[in-house]
Amino acid sequence: MNFLSKVVYKFVWRLSMIRLIVTGHGKFASGLINVVDFIVGKQENLIGIEFNNQDLATYSEQIENIIKDANKNNDSVVILTDLIGGTPFRISSSISAKYNNVYVVTGANIPMLIEALFNRENYDISNFVNYIIKMGKNGIESLDSLLNQKGGTSDGI
Repeated sequence: MNFLSKVVYKFVWRLSMIRLIVTGHGKFASGLINVVDFIVGKQENLIGIEFNNQDLATYSEQIENIIKDANKNNDSVVILTDLIGGTPFRISSSISAKYNNVYVVTGANIPMLIEALFNRENYDISNFVNYIIKMGKNGIESLDSLLNQKGGTSDGI
């Protein structure tokens, strides 16, 4: 790849965005997004889709419409779901199989979503997915383990 090709590639890569869809059972998506909005403020290209036992075709169509819109701008889409094996995960997985630019991550949590929002422009898509999975796992800890790691602090952590 010559110099000009690299510059054009980086420019085009920077123009594309990673859109995030949060979906899950009940109010999982709106709950997670509301917490993140409270902590870091409202974010663009973050969409919540609730699954409340509605018609699966309608639910699938909601997800696919966001993906089709993303495809117009050559954007990637990462779908964050609540539970592996659940309907939102299974529907998202089957939809992702149709597209080269759609990735599904399950076990979504607040640390994962915050890291995703603030780092989606810093990674190519495959490294981004690996990064947010790592950050989601790092956000899970017991108090005892934290106290043992840090020797405790004045505020109890």
